[in-house]
Amino acid sequence: MQNRIEIEKDGRPLFAAAYGPAAVRLTYGRDPDTLGESCIVKASPADFPDAAATAEVGEENAILRTGGLVVTAERRSGAVRIEDGAGKLLSRIHRFSLTEYDMLRTVGGDTETRHTVDGVRVTVKNGEREFSRKSCHGAVTFDFTEEETLFGLGSHEEGYPNLRGQFVPLYQENMRIAVPVFVSTKGYGVLIDCTSVMTFDATDHRRGKFFLDSADAVDIWFVYGGDYDGVCRELCRLTGRTPMLPKWAAGYVQSKERYGSQKELIDIGRKYRELGIPIDVIVQDWLYWDDGMWGNKHFNKERYPDPQALTDELHRMDLRLMVSIWPNLSGESEDRVELREAGHLLGDGSMVNAYDEAARAMYWKQAYEGLFRYGIDGWWCDSSEPYDAVWGGAERAPLPERMAKSVGEFKKYLDDGVLNVYSLHHSMGMYENQRRCSDKRVVNLTRSGYAGQHRYGTVVWSGDCSANWETLRKQVRIMQNYIATGEAYWNSDIGSFFASGGYEWFRDGDYPEGCDDPGYRELYTRWLQFAAFTPMMRSHGTNTPREVWRFGERGTAYRDAIEGAIRLRYALLPYIYSVHAAVTFDGIMPVTPLALAYPGDREAAKASGEYLYGKSLLVCPVTDPGAEEITVYLPEGGWYDYETEEFYEGGRYVKLPVSIEKIPLFVKAGAILPVAPPVQSTAELAGKTYELRIYAGADGEFTLYDDGGLDYAYEQGDCTAVTYRYRESDGALTESVSGKPDWKHPITVRRIGKNG
Repeated sequence: MQNRIEIEKDGRPLFAAAYGPAAVRLTYGRDPDTLGESCIVKASPADFPDAAATAEVGEENAILRTGGLVVTAERRSGAVRIEDGAGKLLSRIHRFSLTEYDMLRTVGGDTETRHTVDGVRVTVKNGEREFSRKSCHGAVTFDFTEEETLFGLGSHEEGYPNLRGQFVPLYQENMRIAVPVFVSTKGYGVLIDCTSVMTFDATDHRRGKFFLDSADAVDIWFVYGGDYDGVCRELCRLTGRTPMLPKWAAGYVQSKERYGSQKELIDIGRKYRELGIPIDVIVQDWLYWDDGMWGNKHFNKERYPDPQALTDELHRMDLRLMVSIWPNLSGESEDRVELREAGHLLGDGSMVNAYDEAARAMYWKQAYEGLFRYGIDGWWCDSSEPYDAVWGGAERAPLPERMAKSVGEFKKYLDDGVLNVYSLHHSMGMYENQRRCSDKRVVNLTRSGYAGQHRYGTVVWSGDCSANWETLRKQVRIMQNYIATGEAYWNSDIGSFFASGGYEWFRDGDYPEGCDDPGYRELYTRWLQFAAFTPMMRSHGTNTPREVWRFGERGTAYRDAIEGAIRLRYALLPYIYSVHAAVTFDGIMPVTPLALAYPGDREAAKASGEYLYGKSLLVCPVTDPGAEEITVYLPEGGWYDYETEEFYEGGRYVKLPVSIEKIPLFVKAGAILPVAPPVQSTAELAGKTYELRIYAGADGEFTLYDDGGLDYAYEQGDCTAVTYRYRESDGALTESVSGKPDWKHPITVRRIGKNG
């Protein structure tokens, strides 16, 4: 075959196969054709008609040329050297290894039910471990050059500024989402096609080693895009397209732990509308079910007497309802009994077996009958790790001990080889089953994720973090690393989940008085300003209320700043929704770390607290208490302060004064920025005239996208994309329209800068 080469290392085969000119699959230990279907990568060689590769086999090396890459497998060392078409070294991958071991499983034992902060948990005690099957531990090492910076591997509470020099555990738990993808400032990305627990060790700094806990082969995908956008496009080609979220998911989302009745939900919605504060979504968290029936997907009839009337009333106010569902069940609820009798629970007798198609179908049937048929708009699939054994006690154990305990709990019930992908299968079940019965776009806010999960309409969040400034600083970096994996949609609880402290280690908030504490009001305001430039803007948490009016009267600093940030989000929704369309149609991520946007700029690599939202907006969140000024780095080019429209030359640091209402936000010279008039919900945007702001100083281009916002008609072309182009030399603005003209907005044009 001309599209692949093979050598032998330590008695095992090593293959390199071309998937188009920019993607190569490296497989050690097995012929990749014998590995079966991947739940991560959905592409096959047949999907790449441009995979015209050539193979050269010599005594010392085997060489595969793809048109964009040159892959050299060294027979003596077993290493693989990958260069671009011009001969520039991109990566050297070596030290492949596989070591066979006996996998064990738990049989027998007693179940213990615990009531935890994370809900009712069931665990097996005193079970016996017996042989299950043979598997292998795997490992592979990458060499890195001094100048490259790495991002990715998921959403981790440590908030890594980048991955160089880090040890990153890749397993799932609350505040940790493992995604085995990283990208480099050298314009390449790597996906490890493995679904077991892993670790990534780059503490050597010169290299990074992946350890795979259970694998039949070491299976790696190397993609070269030339830049960050190109890498993300290639990852999308391999793992699949991200569907459009409904337009309302880009609006403001109000949640807390928890609303307790149908009346309270409606009253909250009415108050937002009476106050004229923009909002699109209200969230119903846990315990809406009957007492003692944890995870039952049915409303308690006394507190929620008429679910259809509830959603009808919210919809009349242009509000959507998202409802929390859980994969773990307790008590003798109708849902648990039905799943148990059908054999669709895992070994703890509590957790739905999301790996099984029939179990997913029954789980969806229950969600449909108990919730969706009443007009529920979105899902909050909580606790999708699904096991977490370390959320208890006063002291937090060291990381190796925590990882061993959590992974050990998983291994009681699951095959070692699939521990990391429960959420992926759970999300697939929700998406595929909803699409079979409804054209309503799927939204699944979920606490765990994996490579490829974006296919299923998911938005992850960073878990149950605590209210302090260091946590906020970390959230900015966490988002950048997660989205760099090609998984576009992330958010965090605005103001954190735990506002105050407590006995358990995870209750680490600094504000026992919650929203009555001016210190918390400041932190909440700055967090919400950051959230205005994340894919979902969602307030949530326990200990204290989170509605806007809880933070003071109008005319006071924090209240006005909070309302101002929400209104700014809605003003920029035409831009934000278009950025999200680029995710779906072009595979381009909404957030770009500065180091990946400006890979040759060493100062940009240091600016981990800043990022681009889309290609035009530079966001610099304020993450220090009492800040009166902020120092930001502006990369090369020209930049305009969004608020003052003052122009700055880039390639330098600048200091800005920052009052509490100030969101440091810069617009790139050449940007074409659509801005909406004031609205109360995304539903009101239809037909509105947008102001097109042209920022002089460079040529520019922007595609303004719109569609009906609720269904999947865009997949059949029922959408409008208007590409505007600005020419700096003479100030000319042109447009071209594709798709149906139905969703084209009237515009007015305002020019900002020297040609304005």
